[in-house]
Amino acid sequence: MNDSHLPLSFSVSKTATLDTLEAVLAIARRGGLQLAALALDSRAGDDTVFLNLRAPDADLLDLFMARLNNVIGITDICPQDEKVTRMHVA
Repeated sequence: MNDSHLPLSFSVSKTATLDTLEAVLAIARRGGLQLAALALDSRAGDDTVFLNLRAPDADLLDLFMARLNNVIGITDICPQDEKVTRMHVA
């Protein structure tokens, strides 16, 4: 079976990074997605989170993106067309 992939990044306030990540990963888990990679860049004013999720059905990834837009505190959601080189695949 060929899984669909969703590499993306988003920004979150440094004071809420862990709480926001917990909410995002819970949405992914409840949606049947698998975490392929996770990286965090803390050099800027906000933390930038890089995720790569996979699912057996691309529609599940679309649903995740719709739900992600409703998470408070997330800004600059950006699906990546190419794999981000700093991500470490598990």
